Amino acid sequence: MKKILRILCSYPAMAVLLGVYAVVLAVATFVENRYGTPVAQRWIYHHPVFYLLQLLLAVNFIGIAIRQRWMQQRKWAVLCFHAAFVVILLGAFVTRLTGREGVMHIREGERSAELLDPTNPSRVVETLPFSVELRDFRLVRYPGSHSPSSFESDVVVRQSGRPERAANIYMNNVLHIGPYRLYQSSYDPDERGTVLIVNRDRIGTWITYGGYILLIGGMVVALFGRRSRFRTLGRMLKQTAMPVVGLMFALVASPVRAQERVDTMTVSQLEEQSRRQMERIERERPVGGAEESAERRTTVDRRREKKMAPVYAVEYAVSPRTAQAFGRLMVQSGTGRIQPVDTYVAEIWRKISRDKRYGELNADQVLLGLLIQPQIWSRVPMIDVGSEALLRQTGIDEEQVDKGRLAFIDVLDDEGNYIFADEIERVYAKPVRERNKYDKELLKLDEKINILNALFAGRMVAIFPPASVSTDGAWYAPGDDLSAFRDRDSMFVSRIFPWFATEAVQSAETGDWTTPDEIVGMIATYQEKKAAMLDISPRRIEAEMLYNRLDLFKWAGFGYMGFGLALMLIPMLGWARPSKGWRVAGGVVVGIIGLLFLAQTAGVGLRWYIAGRPPVSNAYESMIFVSWATAIAGLAFGWRSGITLAAATFLSGVLMFVSTLNWMDPEITPLVPVLKSPWLLIHVAAITGSYGFFGIGFLLGLVSLTAMACRTERNAAVVDLQVRRLTAINEMSLIVGLVLLTAGTFLGAVWANESWGRYWGWDPKETWALITMMVYAFILHARLVPGLRRGGVYLFNVMSIMGLGAVLMTFFGVNYYLSGMHSYGGDSAPPALYIIWVVYGLATVVALLAWRKRVEH
Repeated sequence: MKKILRILCSYPAMAVLLGVYAVVLAVATFVENRYGTPVAQRWIYHHPVFYLLQLLLAVNFIGIAIRQRWMQQRKWAVLCFHAAFVVILLGAFVTRLTGREGVMHIREGERSAELLDPTNPSRVVETLPFSVELRDFRLVRYPGSHSPSSFESDVVVRQSGRPERAANIYMNNVLHIGPYRLYQSSYDPDERGTVLIVNRDRIGTWITYGGYILLIGGMVVALFGRRSRFRTLGRMLKQTAMPVVGLMFALVASPVRAQERVDTMTVSQLEEQSRRQMERIERERPVGGAEESAERRTTVDRRREKKMAPVYAVEYAVSPRTAQAFGRLMVQSGTGRIQPVDTYVAEIWRKISRDKRYGELNADQVLLGLLIQPQIWSRVPMIDVGSEALLRQTGIDEEQVDKGRLAFIDVLDDEGNYIFADEIERVYAKPVRERNKYDKELLKLDEKINILNALFAGRMVAIFPPASVSTDGAWYAPGDDLSAFRDRDSMFVSRIFPWFATEAVQSAETGDWTTPDEIVGMIATYQEKKAAMLDISPRRIEAEMLYNRLDLFKWAGFGYMGFGLALMLIPMLGWARPSKGWRVAGGVVVGIIGLLFLAQTAGVGLRWYIAGRPPVSNAYESMIFVSWATAIAGLAFGWRSGITLAAATFLSGVLMFVSTLNWMDPEITPLVPVLKSPWLLIHVAAITGSYGFFGIGFLLGLVSLTAMACRTERNAAVVDLQVRRLTAINEMSLIVGLVLLTAGTFLGAVWANESWGRYWGWDPKETWALITMMVYAFILHARLVPGLRRGGVYLFNVMSIMGLGAVLMTFFGVNYYLSGMHSYGGDSAPPALYIIWVVYGLATVVALLAWRKRVEH
């Protein structure tokens, strides 16, 4: 028994247990994705063997602490950190034994005291010592959209011996009744009933929270304690300070030696001028090419018209100045957000064509073309289609198939019928899990067709605010039913856009855009008057226009990549031709990187102001935040090593570049109810911030292995010294990353517990965050395992490269390959992500080349 305990309470056992635990968790996420949550819980998460594995981890932590005499040696950081995990595991075990969770379903006017099983709502788990009556349920939507802003339950609680208690329950606002907590969960489809989660777990929660407090204490001491590993590495770096040029010299030397505002018109003038144009515009403004279908043009005619359509689209396009003025108007998106037309159009056009422009036309010009001249634009091949089978099914020619583009008219037969109508019906009838790649591509195409059809009919660009604040807040598009407007408002909204369309067609022929510009000015004046009544901030609209024009993230990304490479090359050029000028050039480059960081920070701040919330709610914003955190990490460690700053700058630029690719949707969307919490910024910022530091570790590991691969007898001393130095910075970066990831993960657990009564639900995103913690804990503890210690700095750098794979799986893999409440990526992984395999392939080659020349100690 003593021998077993000695083995169990050892560092090798710790490494094995961490590895096994991580593998089991990873398998569980794929089991859940394949067979469902109940199966994963029964086979893994709630299985006695899984509990035994967690118990062994706790015993291992305690045993190592006793054997290593951490308390006697005053290793408070290590002691707190590991004790915290033991307490957290204990809290989870107590929750499992004594906690109770269920749902309460109540209809308006009814009351209930029954706690139902979440997986079997017909089974009563417990009769509660109180009853809850639902007086009213309200689903509050964002103005003009179906997206929920909040859902709330007005209830009355009745408990024996106590007076009635009225309360309001909504997301992030919990009702406490003795040891029970009631959370808003969901609602009935008819919006006349509510579903509440009822949770009782006071003891388990307080034990777990105690573990979180210990954890935070351990992290603080780990970063700032004098005896901590982090501070020890910092002192070592001061003793081995050496200019970055030393490594560059060593690697290179050996081979060498060997609109202005327009005047507006009155409504009466508008009526007088527009009346003369109404007959013509009604005659010249067909919808979606249906008129051609009725005429049954021949195939030859249709092909000729399609060939000429792109030419006509450019020739009769709205002028850039007029389009820019129209882009400054306000519009209400499908989510209810009021934004510039410029932003809205870019989102729509990106969805249709996966591009930002159409040839020399910008998105605003394209939109106006779709609205004004659908008879031309319905024949323009502009719809991006990812399936060759879909393209061929339309009967288009081979050249068009190669380009992967369809025109709107390509999906209509000679009689104007939608050729995919029957297939769409069949796909929607399939369960989601049974839909194949072709089905998903067909649904994407159908969405684009529906958008274009609505645009051709003038129904999507909602530029007219409601007539009064008493409405549901929905704005109106020119093609909508405008009967809600009265008197002068009715005359204005019904006549203004047809008049603009007529004048725009004439201006395209004459080149004089004065009248269309004036009409846009009238719409702007109308919007401003209504916006003041509806409490809309013109400053945010102006800020968003500035944000769109500056495109700070794009330019910061290219700048980061370019100047990051320059910072790597300047030392080598300075060695080839020694000069004070190279040192000055290096300083200038560092200064420019600092300015780029300020620009990037300004972009983050602008997006925050525009959205009215922290920019961390979707994949695009998370990528931007990771890039920003990477730049911060590079600046934090850059003063210790120029290579670190150069690598971090380049990586940040790559991340910014990836965020601008078409598969990343930069749309600013309103928050779903659960995200309306102060925990959002803290939780997401900590986790995404950790990814930046892990990315630095990856790059420093790659640089160190590259240096080892170039190591010779002549440069060995310099390379060895610099590799050890870079490895120390790498380890410090991983420590900071692990601290941030751990803090973000468990702060997220607190948020979850305060929002819906469960601090851990084994959602795949949560599980992979925990796996990533285990992976980096293994990497940082490998130096304590005798068998791994011999690998030295070589093995550490290899593991720091491999470790990022867990981060990539957490950030991308869960979103594209697994299902869960944190998944927001889409149906399938974009092809751009396959570059990850190329990068890891190159890293493997470098690692193999460095093996023989590795630095072990």
